[in-house]
Amino acid sequence: MPDTQPPNIAWYNNRAAQIADQYEQLSFDQVHGWLRDYLPSGGGALVLDIGAGSGRDAAWLAEQGHDVVAVEPAAELRQEAQRRHPDERISWLGDSLPDLAAVHRLGTSFDVILLSAVWMHVPPKVRSRSFRKLVTLLKPGGVLAITLRLGEPDTERGMHAVSIEELHQLAREHGAYIEHSNHSSDALGRAEVSWAEVAIRLHEEQFSEQSNYGVTLLQKWLPRASAPF
Repeated sequence: MPDTQPPNIAWYNNRAAQIADQYEQLSFDQVHGWLRDYLPSGGGALVLDIGAGSGRDAAWLAEQGHDVVAVEPAAELRQEAQRRHPDERISWLGDSLPDLAAVHRLGTSFDVILLSAVWMHVPPKVRSRSFRKLVTLLKPGGVLAITLRLGEPDTERGMHAVSIEELHQLAREHGAYIEHSNHSSDALGRAEVSWAEVAIRLHEEQFSEQSNYGVTLLQKWLPRASAPF
């Protein structure tokens, strides 16, 4: 059978261990220290980590007492992450934007949704739909945290250009706003790459009534450290 994987998924699958080693060179705080302000210090948040990669961030969040749904579409990388970071607080899913079908089937919403170095993989033509899917998964008062890889996109890895301006526009179109943004150099020292960190919230009036079953539903439908749907 022909390989029908999207080019970016195939790229990560073919280099799973190598990519995981690269990600693990950096700590959560080195990359996402700013996110501490959006997480309860005593744990207890429900976090959706989309594009969870090596599991580094999911593992740190779990260690802080948060429950994490870790989404990684590249099966080989997902398996590598589960091997490196087995933790009962992390539930793994094979899913991807723009649909996030498996995540939406959970019927729950999240305090924090993290997209770390993911948005550049989302084709521009489906970004509005993807953004809508994301904000509908937020709890009231929840935050959508996105890190943008700025610089020339690596087309071999299925990347596209991104910008904070685009996120401002998408936020306006979906009743949301950017609460925080900042630029930083690349933590791996790549001169051609820089990063932007963005925290997005929905305006209160945009929250419609929706069922929020929380961690109990996740425990019912997801065996801990489960295989993907």
